[in-house]
Amino acid sequence: MVGYYNNQGVPTSMDLENNSSQKKYTVNQNNDKGLVISKALCTLMVIGAILLAVLVGLIVFFLVPRGCSGDAQTPTASLIQNNTPTDNGPKMFHDSSGVSPLERLPRSIKPIHYMIEITPDLVKETIMGTETITIKAVENTDTIIFHLNRITINAKSIDVRLDQKNSQSISVKSQKYLEDQRYRITLDQELESDSTYMLSLEYQGELNKQLQGFYKSEYITPAGDVRSVVPTQFSPTDARRAFPCFDEPSFKAKFSLKIARPGNMTTLSNMPVEKTELIPTVEGSWYWDIYPETPEMSTYLVAFILSDLMSQQSTNNIIKIWSRREYISQTDYAARLAPKILRYFEDYFSIKFPLPKMDMVAVPEFGYGAMENWGLVTFRENSLLFDNHSSTVEDQRTIATVISHEIAHQWFGNLATPKWWNDLWLKEGFATYLQYLGVDKTEPTWKIMEEFLPSEIERAMSVDSLQSSRPISFEVANSLQIQQAFDDISYAKGACIIRMINHFLGEEAFKRGLIKYLEKFKYGNADRNDLFAALTEEAHASGALLPNETVKHIMDTWTEQAGFPVINVVADYQRNTLKLVQKRFLLTTSHSNEETTWWIPISYTSSRSPDFTNTKPKIWMRGDKEVTVEVDPIGEWYLLNINHTGYYIVNYDEKNWKKLIDKIMSIQPLTRAQLISDAMDLARANQLDYNIPLRMLARMAVQDVDIMFIPTIVAFNKLKYLSDILYDTPAFGLFEEYHKSIFKATYQIVDFNDNLDDYITRRIRQTVLEWSCRSSESKCVHESRARFRQWMINDKSIAPNLRSIIYCTAIREGTDIEWNFAYERYTETSSPSEKNILLDALGCTKLKWLLSRYLDKLIDGYSIRIQDADRVFESVAKNKEGTLIAFDFIRKNWNELLNHYGGGFNILGNMIQSLSKHMTNEFQLEELLRFRDSIKPNISTTTQAFDVAIETVKANVEWMKKNYKQVEAWLSTNQEQFYYL
Repeated sequence: MVGYYNNQGVPTSMDLENNSSQKKYTVNQNNDKGLVISKALCTLMVIGAILLAVLVGLIVFFLVPRGCSGDAQTPTASLIQNNTPTDNGPKMFHDSSGVSPLERLPRSIKPIHYMIEITPDLVKETIMGTETITIKAVENTDTIIFHLNRITINAKSIDVRLDQKNSQSISVKSQKYLEDQRYRITLDQELESDSTYMLSLEYQGELNKQLQGFYKSEYITPAGDVRSVVPTQFSPTDARRAFPCFDEPSFKAKFSLKIARPGNMTTLSNMPVEKTELIPTVEGSWYWDIYPETPEMSTYLVAFILSDLMSQQSTNNIIKIWSRREYISQTDYAARLAPKILRYFEDYFSIKFPLPKMDMVAVPEFGYGAMENWGLVTFRENSLLFDNHSSTVEDQRTIATVISHEIAHQWFGNLATPKWWNDLWLKEGFATYLQYLGVDKTEPTWKIMEEFLPSEIERAMSVDSLQSSRPISFEVANSLQIQQAFDDISYAKGACIIRMINHFLGEEAFKRGLIKYLEKFKYGNADRNDLFAALTEEAHASGALLPNETVKHIMDTWTEQAGFPVINVVADYQRNTLKLVQKRFLLTTSHSNEETTWWIPISYTSSRSPDFTNTKPKIWMRGDKEVTVEVDPIGEWYLLNINHTGYYIVNYDEKNWKKLIDKIMSIQPLTRAQLISDAMDLARANQLDYNIPLRMLARMAVQDVDIMFIPTIVAFNKLKYLSDILYDTPAFGLFEEYHKSIFKATYQIVDFNDNLDDYITRRIRQTVLEWSCRSSESKCVHESRARFRQWMINDKSIAPNLRSIIYCTAIREGTDIEWNFAYERYTETSSPSEKNILLDALGCTKLKWLLSRYLDKLIDGYSIRIQDADRVFESVAKNKEGTLIAFDFIRKNWNELLNHYGGGFNILGNMIQSLSKHMTNEFQLEELLRFRDSIKPNISTTTQAFDVAIETVKANVEWMKKNYKQVEAWLSTNQEQFYYL
């Protein structure tokens, strides 16, 4: 590792080459008792060592077999021996370290069907497979190229022949591993266009522990037994780790699987098992589970699992929920909810779920929150299991939205699949948007559609307001770029622009367009232009768009450009006109001359006839930089972008802002939240005086006796930025007085009495208490510490919905005694929800040595699961006392972290982005840039994360220069009247 040596004090090459500290790395010490080596002899020894190393390398290369081997003769090992390739070709795993645009496959061949037999060895952690792929030649070619990753092919097993009875093999001229996760077979004769062939082969792979491809994980039962679970995670480009394949979404095919398993385990796959056969050649009870042919699907959706998990039938005959035996009672909520959501989407799309079953499996260790594999949906345990004794209202929300998200994918993604990953939003954006519809239908009292603003719009805009943001549709060429596409732009911004389309077309035209799109491209692939064409047909039929307007013309400005606009509005109150000027909204002013424009649908209302329900556009900015429009009589105030249905923000003239402050409580709560969000963002970007949002926020906080959920959570979300950036400044004390004054009544009303309240009340309680407990002298802190102490001493349980606040507060204000107690409970508890709460809370301590010790657990024996690594790191990085500790840790241990966690699931990228919250000065920015540059050869999938983090810090630095004095002066001037603003 760069600039680091191990605990034994052995110097690295860099320590020896850059010995500026004059450490005594002495090998030629001249004293009476030491050994003296002459220079000539030393030179000869070096030459001899080099020659010996070369000789050993040649011997190894020519004589040592390069396959995977092991001594244990388990039943699985015996089975593998029976299928072991006999050639003397290369057996080293092919592991491409530098992917390139060539990773994409030529279009000359397309797969039609895969017949795969796969045998895992749970002891050696390897897999053996045989495979026959039916391929069709699209054009004449003598070359077959497909994907593989960490797979060895038995070169002598390759067989290519016409898909006809008694056809002859076509001789192979050459075959080669390419340095981009591909394998090339060159034939002696060309495959003929439109003809079908069979490609057969044998291969060897691995069961890895990085949660990618076909991997092995373990869990411990309540009795202390270690059990294995061997699932798959193929999205986006890891099917090639389990079997050689054409691993791109447009290469759809049918799959027939045959999976070997020991008798004490079961298997699941996309289809229900067709039959099971005993494997007679193996010692012990081993079986083949044989699965029928799937519908046409992409490789990333293939899935299978070996496990001893248990199942519960849901309230319909299609869905089963699987979990560890001890968690089976926690599947009740999912078993009730999932069938309702499935039925809702079947009705919504007028297309039945096309597979005979859907298994939903809680996997003990899983990289994503969930994965939509067709017919076999996999989840992290905390995303599927609900425990009445330990799960929180947030857990319930997560479970509901994740289930809804994955079921929505069964149509958007599985049935109709994007042609390529550049249109990832076509599935992820839709699933994110549709998840709200599914939950709203099944849990209507939650009013979850109102949460779209704080959950998705703010999430998308926080990234999209940076110059480093990317277009929602952008070119990706290889695995590293594809993995980085799974970000807030694809998910949250994708959902936002889909919601915008819905509102400017209208629900009925929008829904008919989606149905037309799905019907046309089911079992196939499509791109955004295909979607836009289907929506345009319905838009013209309904009159939502003019005959010469298309959805493509409008939406290309949103999908092919990064960012979003701010509309600056100036009203002429006498003439009832509005002058609208659009401009890309950026947090920094260094790119203020950018000329990007959009087609913008603008809904409108005013005090004369306020209407907060009609979101159809009354005004269009058709790519114009500036327009002046006549409107209905304005009256005292006016509003644009009703319910934030358009993906943009609005900056009003000063007169209108002041009127909106005066009337803030007469405006519906969702619009209240929108105004606070827009105003705070504009002020942060130095486009609006902070006097406007701080007064508006104070007015709302003081007068909101009902404590409305969405305005409150938005207010606290926006105040969090000021809290973070002011923390080390003289103005922080004034800021603390500000929020304590304006939310004084709120803090008094909301207490720790967690009764059986409704969803929204519980969400409000959690949001408010997090802020109420900020001050060490507050009643909230004293109550939290007392309850935590009762838990420690008397084992008095704490209500699940209060645990995150009480745990974090007590650990923050306590000593290592509280920390050690919480960590011990983390190791003991079997509840996924409780584990997550404790992991977050352990990062709350103010004791820096404890924070360092906590981070060391990411590399010290790996006591933290891979899936939780970024959660642990973020809990320290977002702690004001822990940011620099986290930064030093990741700099010092980058290579080790990369080797252990790999490039999947954006784990390291999430770590990098979490660093930027409390970095506010030039020195920290320079250090972050220096770190990025120092690891460029090993930057893996974190390029985009570094871009976001670096620009966020640049924005923080600029804010300190341009806004700090203004905010400090405002807080100081208004200190005596915060409550009366």
